Amino acid sequence: MNYPNHIHPRMKNQRGATLIVVMIILLLIIVVGVLAIRIAIVSLGVATNSQVNQLNFQSSDTPLAWFNNFDPTSVTNIGNVIGAALKENESNPGGEYIFCLKPTSTTVSFAQTIDSSLIKRGSGNNATVEAGGVVGFCDLASDFGSNRSAIVTQVAVSVPTDVLNSAPGANLPRGINVSEGTQLPRSMTSAQRIRVTTTAMLPAYASNVSSIQSDCLSSSAAKISDDPTSTLGTGSEYTLAKCLTDKGIPFTTQVQEFKYVNQLTEVTAPGS
Repeated sequence: MNYPNHIHPRMKNQRGATLIVVMIILLLIIVVGVLAIRIAIVSLGVATNSQVNQLNFQSSDTPLAWFNNFDPTSVTNIGNVIGAALKENESNPGGEYIFCLKPTSTTVSFAQTIDSSLIKRGSGNNATVEAGGVVGFCDLASDFGSNRSAIVTQVAVSVPTDVLNSAPGANLPRGINVSEGTQLPRSMTSAQRIRVTTTAMLPAYASNVSSIQSDCLSSSAAKISDDPTSTLGTGSEYTLAKCLTDKGIPFTTQVQEFKYVNQLTEVTAPGS
């Protein structure tokens, strides 16, 4: 049987239609693949952000838990930053003691004055270092909160000097009649607010760690760590949180206030 050596025009049209269908299917596959990749990238970014925020939050919360569990008699010793802040506030208010959380260190104890720096608001963007030099500033290359070498946590302790604390009788316990004396509670003589600000940051996500170290965490460019919502000063101070935000480094800041109450305790009976 002999076959013609030419293709019928209808068969040519059929082959052309098949090619178009295949191209459309390939295009749809490419579009679906690109969308799947973009969704996966977004999901990865969300998961990473969530993990980073969780790590920063846990690290910034750790010093607050330690302060909550401290023995009050040791906390108010001037060898501790809270005691030093209370003492400093008596004659020269407005400063804060900063120190770096170093739980893995065998030579640095938690919240000790000897390992901290006293800084105060300056006239410009930078705070002034009153005492301690660079010892209280975290080193972003080495002062990690664990052997994972990821999170660095800076802690600041201050005695607030805002309106709540500077009003007449503001340091007296609640329920005291200042004009007639106190009946409840008799043993309480004064109460003082203490503010602790913790800032946990992840240097690995910074584009330039040395720039953050020199511009945010150094004695020549110290940044006040106090709560930026405080009424202390003009309200436009360049804080550590603002500096880290401008540098684009992931961080978490927590602020907690404690109330230190002086209480008289009778150890011997009257007249004995």
